[in-house]
Amino acid sequence: MMKIMETQLIYTTAQSRSDLEQILALQRSNLPGAAPGQDEQGFVSLVYTVPLLESVCGPHRHVIARDGDKVVGYTLVLLPEAKEHFPEIGDMFGAVDAWRAPGTTYFVMGQVCVADGYRGQGVFRGLYHKLRDEMREHFDFVATDVSRKNVRSMNAHAGVGFREINEGSPWQVIVWDWT
Repeated sequence: MMKIMETQLIYTTAQSRSDLEQILALQRSNLPGAAPGQDEQGFVSLVYTVPLLESVCGPHRHVIARDGDKVVGYTLVLLPEAKEHFPEIGDMFGAVDAWRAPGTTYFVMGQVCVADGYRGQGVFRGLYHKLRDEMREHFDFVATDVSRKNVRSMNAHAGVGFREINEGSPWQVIVWDWT
């Protein structure tokens, strides 16, 4: 794995179609089985399209890490009202809705990914901190789920401040409470 040194990343929101297309390119390269040995570095599981990326976040924007003109990481905003697009994560929404206090608001972080060569350098944490900065005035917490097979991602989420709200499932449902 190549390490990127002496780079100045910018954490911002996706603003253009090019940003969304770069998110999808990074997503494709991190799907399970996309490259030999990739799965142990972490992987993504949901498949998005540009129109889906444009619609699932409502008035909000996805967060990206940019190195020059290149998107090298992202976190996707998925509003609860967009859950019909992803029946495979319906159980996660059910777990979050059963756990949350009445009147609290949340969104789902629909996917996080950091490009090879940028991992282990704080990009994951930087993405989540920018996501929190963008979203905390609108929501009480963010939720997501992580495959228990994706140990790298489970550990990284715990390091940011996520905590588990379910047990015994192949998918760890986790929340980062901002209240």
